[in-house]
Amino acid sequence: MRLPRRDAGFTLLEVMLALAITATTVFALLYMRTRAIEHVTQAKALRSSWSLLQQKAGEYEEVKIDDVKEGNESGQFEDDPSASWERVTEKVEMAAIEKVDEDHPREMWKITLRVTQQLPDGTSRVSQAQWYRLLKEAEAAPEGGGGGGGGGR
Repeated sequence: MRLPRRDAGFTLLEVMLALAITATTVFALLYMRTRAIEHVTQAKALRSSWSLLQQKAGEYEEVKIDDVKEGNESGQFEDDPSASWERVTEKVEMAAIEKVDEDHPREMWKITLRVTQQLPDGTSRVSQAQWYRLLKEAEAAPEGGGGGGGGGR
């Protein structure tokens, strides 16, 4: 008489354990893939925002210093209607530095550029840059006052 062999196959418990391990691995891989896609999407949006910021800053750097005016400007980007820009230009006095000569006053232009981009999920991403440009002596002179008038009859 021969006894039945118990080593002939897997038990139900072993099969269930193997399926649980496989399912856990598959779900972990899917989760990591989803997170990687989200990070790539965020990186593309950030790169796009910085690219628009650099584009607008480059345009403004090409403006002659004599044409720089104090105030605010804003607008939309032609190639990306979901993005807008705002530029604030103001005079600031650099009290910490001495006036070197007539061509280098202590006043400078402070330029702040902000790009706002609407994302597909309804949120917005804001990128900002700030820099300074020298102000010409003629523009640094105090306002008002000034010499005599002419005219009159």
